[in-house]
Amino acid sequence: MNAMLSERAQPGTLSNPNTFAEYLTFVFKTDVNAEAVSDAFAKIQIIEKSIGQKDSTADLSFTVGVSHHGWSTAFPATAVPALLQDFKAMTDGERNFPSTPGDIFIMIKSERMDLNYQAAKYLASAFADVATLIEDIQGFKYLDSRDMIDFVDGTENPKNAARMNAVLVVDDLDIHQGGSYLTVQRYIDRQGLWDKQATEYQEQVIGRTKLDDIELDDDVKPAWAHNNKSKVIVDEKEIKMLRQNRPYGNAMEHGTMFIGLTASPVTMSTSLQQMIFADSNGDYDRLLDFVEAKTGTNYFIISQTLLDTFAD
Repeated sequence: MNAMLSERAQPGTLSNPNTFAEYLTFVFKTDVNAEAVSDAFAKIQIIEKSIGQKDSTADLSFTVGVSHHGWSTAFPATAVPALLQDFKAMTDGERNFPSTPGDIFIMIKSERMDLNYQAAKYLASAFADVATLIEDIQGFKYLDSRDMIDFVDGTENPKNAARMNAVLVVDDLDIHQGGSYLTVQRYIDRQGLWDKQATEYQEQVIGRTKLDDIELDDDVKPAWAHNNKSKVIVDEKEIKMLRQNRPYGNAMEHGTMFIGLTASPVTMSTSLQQMIFADSNGDYDRLLDFVEAKTGTNYFIISQTLLDTFAD
């Protein structure tokens, strides 16, 4: 892939998760003025630059996504990305992936929680006249990048050129090249139930060892292991995605913000279908016995090229 394509991507799209993250979900108000929307988007990079320069070592970045539902309000003069669709709810038995509102999604990442908070405050103010902030979730690195059920998360993320190939859009209008498809789900852990399981069973559910984060051998890993069911194989080749997940919450209630980026949303929808729907053997992703999805929204992470059109 041409390295120039990575220059069209928002920096936060390809970078690794930071120690702290904040996830903002906005819904447009009705009958908003197009100029006011443009003014709000123009403030994004101003806020990022102003707060980022307070501590250059904090590695502050914003990553901005817009849903199909919000596209015509955000970018009335720009065609919708070819494969962008709203998230479709999925249900099988007691397992449920809901579809929830969201027009704009902004992921704030840095090494300082206080800078993330300040950025979120200014972004909320910038969009206050045109959109309602319906969710603000603060994520953080837990131990050695583990989720709150104590397994390492994001182990199989692609790197370098493989990451660009997995994440960045090539086959679309010029303005969308370097963008990416994003699925966001907020999960709550059923911690009490999980803690009752033996470590050996927990490792079978995840498909990796708990202490050392080593993938289980194929002859001992169940078909229903999470890293089997979530993996997408086409023509005997794995189609990778990038997960920028972070845990959130506290001792009373906690879970994972699933942040999945792909060059094609088909990869993500296939993965989720494999997870939730039982196959002919009755196998589904057993991790779903211990976590509950509370949200589900698709976005297109716009190219830096498109975002720059709002700069002064």
